[in-house]
Amino acid sequence: MPPSAEAARKAILGATEQLLRGHGAGSITVDAVAQAAGCAKGLVHYHFGTKTELLREALLTMTGARETKWIAAMNAVALILEESQNGTLRALASFAVTGDPVIDRAVRDSVRQFGARLTDTVASMLDRADLTPAIPADQIGWMIAAVVQGTCQHLIVGAERETLENAYATAWLGVLSLTRPSG
Repeated sequence: MPPSAEAARKAILGATEQLLRGHGAGSITVDAVAQAAGCAKGLVHYHFGTKTELLREALLTMTGARETKWIAAMNAVALILEESQNGTLRALASFAVTGDPVIDRAVRDSVRQFGARLTDTVASMLDRADLTPAIPADQIGWMIAAVVQGTCQHLIVGAERETLENAYATAWLGVLSLTRPSG
């Protein structure tokens, strides 16, 4: 059974994106896209008309996916809300009160690891933004880790989403106020 029109479009766009990532827009040909997609050149033209329209669609697809990822990456509150809705926060919170020494140690280790990873992430983000922290980067990372953990706890007990989003944004404004341009 031949693939659906939507599946063919997706395959052609996927092949175009792969070629763009490897070679850039200047070297893309309809022949190369058709070969990479495993279809006839005429099918590429059927779905997209011209090479320009194909490249435009690939650009819109790539930037749309990129925007979605970046917005998700910058919106920790949305992730926290998702974890609240799917039960992850309640499950993690339940480990903190087991009284079992092995579990308690594992909880402490996971909190330390989370803080260390956020410290590395924040330091990397500030470096990419060409910002130098006025205080040690690990202190900023641990502050953000505490904000995330506190936001989770507040959400578990019923805090309002808008309040949490505002508090999280305020924490990041505080972080930015603790930086200066590098150089």
